[in-house]
Amino acid sequence: MKTLLTVTLLVTCHLMMAQDKEGNPPMEIVKYYFVELITNPNKPELPKAQVDSIQRAHMANISQMITDKKLVLAGPFEKGGGIFILKVESMEEAEQLVAQDPAISAGRLTTEIRPWYTAKGSFVLEE
Repeated sequence: MKTLLTVTLLVTCHLMMAQDKEGNPPMEIVKYYFVELITNPNKPELPKAQVDSIQRAHMANISQMITDKKLVLAGPFEKGGGIFILKVESMEEAEQLVAQDPAISAGRLTTEIRPWYTAKGSFVLEE
């Protein structure tokens, strides 16, 4: 995971520093917050109905963050955990937003949040 992030960052930085063939200035840098959602190995054992309820609330929270234009991208990894890419003003705001997620507050997931920089327009689905 670290290697992928490092390569992505290096390529993005190179692209932002270089002029294009027409001599246009470098791309604008945009700051996001990369949130790794990590399946908690010590998560509490809960009845299936409660786990399902937490998952529904987690998905509703994702929908709300999209509606609020705070979440640019989200998705699970094949073998557990997942990611959020947040577009917020500060690390504190990212931490608060993440702490509100039902799967995180229930101890089903833990997180690691890192500021992440890329070229403006990298997310073509953004408005």
